[in-house]
Amino acid sequence: MAITVSDPTNQQQTTNDQPSSSTTIQTPKTTIPHILKSEVLESEVMKMYADLQRLVQLRRSSALAEDYQGRWTSLKNRTSELLDNVCQKCIKIQLAANLHRTKPVHMIEEDLAPLMLTYTPFYRKSEYLTREGRLLKQVKEEAMKDKAAAKAREDLLIQKQLEMEAAFKQQADLLAQLMNKQT
Repeated sequence: MAITVSDPTNQQQTTNDQPSSSTTIQTPKTTIPHILKSEVLESEVMKMYADLQRLVQLRRSSALAEDYQGRWTSLKNRTSELLDNVCQKCIKIQLAANLHRTKPVHMIEEDLAPLMLTYTPFYRKSEYLTREGRLLKQVKEEAMKDKAAAKAREDLLIQKQLEMEAAFKQQADLLAQLMNKQT
């Protein structure tokens, strides 16, 4: 829905040659209260479907092109608004449900946070560094083992592929020889 408001600084009479000094203000979208109910959604979709059918039937009529394009634009906007409204409503409901579900968990974590620190052991900085070094070394060794195993599998597959290609070539040569003998 658009409302036109004239500019108060230009109160003189406008002619067809002069541009109008009016501006268009968009009003906020109104949402349908029970949009997620199947009856409401179905009725809205059926209205849009009927409009779509009418527009498709008018495609070969001699109606004004601007009016026809305007109707299509209006239908696209209505469809977009419906999808936006359904999307917004669903997202709000999902967010509320997620907050409701996670709120008790966060409350428990907030209560236990100071207690967790009291039960952690204290290690010297040098021990942390050596542990990190050992863990890093183990991770590197495992990565190297995995890389070597992958390379071995790849080599095996390449070897088998070459053997199969050689066998197919031998069979093709044998078949060609047999064909030559028969002719």
